[in-house]
Amino acid sequence: MSLLSFNDIIKNDFFDFTFIVKDVDSYFAHLSKDNSEVETLLAHSDLVLKYAIKLIEENRLENNINKIIQSTTNNAQIQNDMKLFYLKAIYWHDIGKINENFQKDKMSNDKFENINNGISSKHSILSAYLYLLSCFKYINEKYQNKNEKIELISISVYFSLTLWRHHTGLYSSWKEFLNGSQGVKICHNLYSYTSKLNIEIDKLMHQVLMTHLQSLPFKKNKNYYLLSKSLFSLLIISDYYATAQFMNYGNKKSLEYKDFGLIDEKFSKKVYDEFYTDKFDENNKQQTFNQALKDIQSIDIDFKELEEKSNENLNILRNKLFCETRETLRNNITKNLFYIEAPTGAGKTNLSLMSAVEILQKDNSIKKIFYLFPFTTLITQTYDAIKNSLSLDNSEIVQLHSKAKYNDTTEIAKDGLYGNEKTNFLDNQFMNYPLILLSHVKFFNILTGVSKDDNYIFHRLANSIVIIDEIQTYSPNLWSSIVYILDSFAHKFNIKFIVMSATLPKIGDILNEPNSKFIPLVKNKQKYFSNPNFAGRVSIDEITIKKPIKLKEPKSIYARVIQESKVYQKLESNNTSISRTIIEFITKKGADEFYQEAKDKNKKFFDKIFLLSGTILEPRRREIIDFLKNEKDKNVLLVTTQVVEAGVDIDMDIGFKEKSLIDSDEQLAGRINRNSSKEGNKLFLFEMENPKAKYVYKGDKRLNIIVEENVLKSKNFDTYYNQVIDNIKTINNTPFIEGLNTYTDHIKNLRFAESHIKIIDIESLSVFVPLDDDAIEVWQEYKETIKNQNEDYTTRQIKLQTLASKISQYTFSLAIYDGCGVDNLKPYGKAEYGYLYLEEWENVYSYKDGLDTSVLGKGGNVGMFI
Repeated sequence: MSLLSFNDIIKNDFFDFTFIVKDVDSYFAHLSKDNSEVETLLAHSDLVLKYAIKLIEENRLENNINKIIQSTTNNAQIQNDMKLFYLKAIYWHDIGKINENFQKDKMSNDKFENINNGISSKHSILSAYLYLLSCFKYINEKYQNKNEKIELISISVYFSLTLWRHHTGLYSSWKEFLNGSQGVKICHNLYSYTSKLNIEIDKLMHQVLMTHLQSLPFKKNKNYYLLSKSLFSLLIISDYYATAQFMNYGNKKSLEYKDFGLIDEKFSKKVYDEFYTDKFDENNKQQTFNQALKDIQSIDIDFKELEEKSNENLNILRNKLFCETRETLRNNITKNLFYIEAPTGAGKTNLSLMSAVEILQKDNSIKKIFYLFPFTTLITQTYDAIKNSLSLDNSEIVQLHSKAKYNDTTEIAKDGLYGNEKTNFLDNQFMNYPLILLSHVKFFNILTGVSKDDNYIFHRLANSIVIIDEIQTYSPNLWSSIVYILDSFAHKFNIKFIVMSATLPKIGDILNEPNSKFIPLVKNKQKYFSNPNFAGRVSIDEITIKKPIKLKEPKSIYARVIQESKVYQKLESNNTSISRTIIEFITKKGADEFYQEAKDKNKKFFDKIFLLSGTILEPRRREIIDFLKNEKDKNVLLVTTQVVEAGVDIDMDIGFKEKSLIDSDEQLAGRINRNSSKEGNKLFLFEMENPKAKYVYKGDKRLNIIVEENVLKSKNFDTYYNQVIDNIKTINNTPFIEGLNTYTDHIKNLRFAESHIKIIDIESLSVFVPLDDDAIEVWQEYKETIKNQNEDYTTRQIKLQTLASKISQYTFSLAIYDGCGVDNLKPYGKAEYGYLYLEEWENVYSYKDGLDTSVLGKGGNVGMFI
């Protein structure tokens, strides 16, 4: 027996409520906004099913679902019935609206009177109940083998969870459904609803549900998790589209929403051609250099011939790296897990973009590209670069984060909102764009989160390319669960994961499965890292590597900063006699103390002294970055915390850094002599007598790793990360300690809340600073929009999303933990609408200097700024 298609499955009577529900036209599913029009249960269910089938077809999901089902069981009959139950859950999700109380109270349907049924006007629990009883009847009549029955009963219970929670999110497990106070326990009086169906369901099925399921040995398999997640996503987004269509267009049977922003042949050809066409700016300066590499297979120049430092050799190395990466990719194009490990200045973004357009040329099943970054600044600068280099418009690319402007695909303003605003809203809500840039946090919420907002997008991840930048920013405590999830989803949902960094932990080594290996696209990576054109870009002072400068207090290093900056100024190779110096502290308080000392002691040596930390607002941050990028003839001192490390596009000459994690030290080195065009550039390491790293990195498995002193010099980070990964594997293999086995057990048992990977798992306080009239005006508009509950939902959400980017310009965040000192800040403001509105900001805040950390007391001693 072959596996039936979904289009064959929907021919079953289960998918026509005219056969299933008696007097079906009497039941309403929705009322229009003005209550002038009704949508029947039949019409809504049919429309939801149409959208589900459309989304499955457009996203090419059926092959993925088939693959998961076929890897779950070899029994073809069970496979087909799993698909039947899968699609039936979507069609039956609202059958519980036959509840008289729902019809009377929610639909104002005079054909019904209220009754005492134990569930009031709830419909989701009744939907799950009727779905399960009908599945049990089907299983009981069709199967005799006990194991086969248990397998199908297990999957039907797991699928019923999506009906039960389709308005709330997957916060509850199936065991809570069976044993919790709001699950099966409130279904005692619901058997009478079977009489409203044209299906005769024996009361024995009710008794099985109410009393026998708890003792059943349920089947456990990670594939059930994958199926349930994809089912929930399809159900809630199809329900959303169908409901939005009725609310906005009335009772229409044809689908009004048809463009889901997917990659097609035209897009693939365009981005390939554009990538291999060189681009120039308005001054005719060349911006991209890929055209000459289009037809070159490899560059056969020996590495030894490229050791002399020169721009010519640097460009040859970049081109050699490009060709090597592309060749390796083409030879492994059917694989799903890749590394790109390349030194700072080698052009990782260009390599990843090349990898994406090459995959699109070979695999027409790919429907989305996701770019993931740890920080919004990286998202913004990469968005601009990709949009320009591929000549993309607003309907083809989007950046999604709180600081990004609301994306208008029509680019036409109308009546204070955007033209075709309802479609634009759905495009932003559901990521209806071929290429999407977003944060690590947002992506892993989509991948493993439990809320409806997270899961709307989940099914869109299938048949996609996901490029993860700077993966080392994740805590090693998460590496096991992350690589397990990436591996599982890559193979079952045909996701091409490309993980890249200059300091790249080989997280694939945590898994011992032979089919889970990542393909390193840079085969000769150490030859690039050790080449003087990359390795000689900045030297980390050998003395301070072995023995970091010891400080009693942050300000005591100021004399050394001046000394080394003057030394750099006088180098013969420094034609400008300019010194651009950066110093990084682990804590905001340390940065504050040094910054104040530098301002007090500076005798006109530095033309400008800047402070860049987590409490500096976005406009000021942009001012500083723009100054550093454009004003090359000024002596500058930049005092910063770790916000500057990964990807901030600045180029400094000399650096000082409070010693912390070795990959963190290397990341700051990446902000010095970025284009390898200068000589004599150094990074000096220091540490406080009472080091703060143990507080900031508490629990991080990298903190106490002992590494050879030359790792920072040789750039061979594998020796460092191998120790971290060995420690993780030891923990994973140790009984009674939470590790990978704990996480896989959560997955197999469909504990959705416990399997949620939270990249940032800490409570925070958002602080709004009303520092000018524009800020006050934005806040007032935000408050009025929040309070206006009578406004059209879509219009209100568009306003809130538009305001979010404006609000973010005046907002910083503080992490909340024991002793953080946040409570000391609260008397200067008032808590409202999810923010601390800092009314008396002049007493504790400065536009140029950020928050005065002394107000936090000892809380300012650790890294608390997000």
